Amino acid sequence: MPAEPRASSVSRRLLGLLLLPLGLLLGIGLFVDYRSGAAAIHGGYDRALREMALAIGAHLHDANDDGRVDADLPPQAIAVLRADSQDDIHYAVRTAGGELVSGDADLAVLPPTSGDTVFRDARLGGEPIRIVELALPVGRARVTIAVAETLHKRSAALRHLLASSVITDLVQLLGTLLLVWLGVRYGVRPLRALGEQIAQRSALDLAPLRAAPVPAEVRPLVHTLNALFATVREAARAQQQFIADAAHQVRTPLAGIIAQLDTLEREPMAESLRLRLRSLHDACVWLAHTANQLLALARSERTAITGEDFTRVDLAQLAQEVVAHELDRSLGRGIDLGAEVAPAIVRGNPWLLRELLANLVDNALAYTPRGGHATVRSGADASGRWLEVEDDGPGIAPHRRDEVRARFARLPGSPGDGCGLGLAIVDEIARVHDARFVLEAGGDGRGTRARITFADR
Repeated sequence: MPAEPRASSVSRRLLGLLLLPLGLLLGIGLFVDYRSGAAAIHGGYDRALREMALAIGAHLHDANDDGRVDADLPPQAIAVLRADSQDDIHYAVRTAGGELVSGDADLAVLPPTSGDTVFRDARLGGEPIRIVELALPVGRARVTIAVAETLHKRSAALRHLLASSVITDLVQLLGTLLLVWLGVRYGVRPLRALGEQIAQRSALDLAPLRAAPVPAEVRPLVHTLNALFATVREAARAQQQFIADAAHQVRTPLAGIIAQLDTLEREPMAESLRLRLRSLHDACVWLAHTANQLLALARSERTAITGEDFTRVDLAQLAQEVVAHELDRSLGRGIDLGAEVAPAIVRGNPWLLRELLANLVDNALAYTPRGGHATVRSGADASGRWLEVEDDGPGIAPHRRDEVRARFARLPGSPGDGCGLGLAIVDEIARVHDARFVLEAGGDGRGTRARITFADR
């Protein structure tokens, strides 16, 4: 039989559905935060480069008004300009004709074409750099000041920005998921309560479910279940009524036939006719017994029982009543039938439990030889409340103890003319009461002990 697929949790499904859009929002937020942060970082460093270029421009002057430009940059100023613990700083000042006024000759300068200041990326000595080019008038001349730096500080700042953005957004995502999970857990509490309410019920409890604490989305399900319970209750009542009607319709004519046959047997007649009447009488008695057993089996099925039929039953009192009822029969068979009872209260159907015990006693009397013993016991111990019948008859072989529970099963060589439904009825009634039915050998390994152990309700 294939394994049943694992049920999907509403909480897990909601979290799974939310995880993808939240992850997508995390990615978009991370991209936007990184781009805006990177723009701010580049903007700050670009402004610093421009300030350097302006500082260099402040030291330029037109020499003797002849169009030549001189750079009054003392070594200390150049040292301060190039002082950077992470990046290399380069600068160059060139005239409009490309003549180097001051700075690094290997730093190429492109005169700005779209304004006074241009920022661009380039490479110097195989290493990427960022350049600012600033066009300034100096006297009658026009010069271009270029200041460049490597990108170590920028890269470190961008890595720090990326790491902090990822960590911040992940913490926000986890916090959001935690809040969503807590919200979902709280939101599905009514569903869990409904599930527990149903799980804690007996299979026979068909009372309506409470709809008050259930969310509006689930109330149609509760109403549908209540309608189903009502239908099952009505079906059980109809089945019980049918069984009661059938029992009345079958028992009444059979009882009349048996009574008429008893009366007829007492009339003078030929012996051959008397034997035929006796055979007919026995057949009617067997038919009545079989009909009663079939009706009892039908009444013991779960579909015919509801929780409303259950009440408190005193097993000790039940045992004494059944023993008293069967006492004449046991005396007629020469069997010592007794009761050893201790208080034990269970919740069950009184009629069914009486039928259960009556079938066990009937089996014990049927199989116990004349001069034997049969004992009905009740009590309670660590295993639960129990009811048992023990006899010292031939017993049941261990490998046949499951077989005799089947309907219409009779062991070879069984005495009498039973229909093989007694232990099937006992087994069905035990199941209805969530009880455990065990067949084992009696005391000293002789006979049979049938024990019913009831679960706590």
